Amino acid sequence: MTTIGINTLVYMDALHNGTPQSELLDTIVSHGITLAEVRREYIADDAEYDAIASAAARNRLTLFYSVPESITIDGNVNPRFRQFLDEAERMHVSNVKFNQGDIREVAPQTLRLIDKEAAEHGVTLTIENDQTPENGTFACTSASLEHIAANGSAVGYTFDLGNWYWRDEDPRIAFDRLLERITVFHLKNVNGSPDKNRLATTMLQDGVIDWQSMLQRLPSTVPVFLEFPIPTTQVAEQVDIVRRAVANR
Repeated sequence: MTTIGINTLVYMDALHNGTPQSELLDTIVSHGITLAEVRREYIADDAEYDAIASAAARNRLTLFYSVPESITIDGNVNPRFRQFLDEAERMHVSNVKFNQGDIREVAPQTLRLIDKEAAEHGVTLTIENDQTPENGTFACTSASLEHIAANGSAVGYTFDLGNWYWRDEDPRIAFDRLLERITVFHLKNVNGSPDKNRLATTMLQDGVIDWQSMLQRLPSTVPVFLEFPIPTTQVAEQVDIVRRAVANR
């Protein structure tokens, strides 16, 4: 059975109002969710790492960690890579997601170092296609994943469904070609505006992407995260929509 998770971006209004992510974990579990992804950019102080760990343990939540930094820079491991993994270990995180950076160009020994550090910290890693020209195109994402596979690295792939629209890419084509590489799925829908300045995420049932057909083909071992801002009163509805979609696989 597919595991459904919630990324704390779902509660963007609360985050912008200063609500700690440790408090949001109590809300997430109230929806019957057992998997949550916290975001580094919204961790306000050092004490929050321990608060997140305590809240996750109290609620028996599995945690993922989203770090909006490139995993590699100028052909080398991000200088703060070990710091980020130390933070993940402190929170008892299972998976850490990074931007792909220039991982498609790094030497095999750099990939081995990345894998070694991840294993020592007890986490798995994924890279993501984001909304930037550096990290979001199909060409760079495909090249990154091919390089990782060719060198036997354990780094996985978070497929972000909606982000392709910001790069004028077709998410259906990307999904078809990258399906075998996907280890985490970030689910969102978009309004499909041809004007990127007006392009926006929307409720799952209101957007233009046929995400249901993709979930039908996605292996049940791949967790699916809601990862877009949702009004508080509609979170339960969006969770139920995904539950129904995965139940009909």
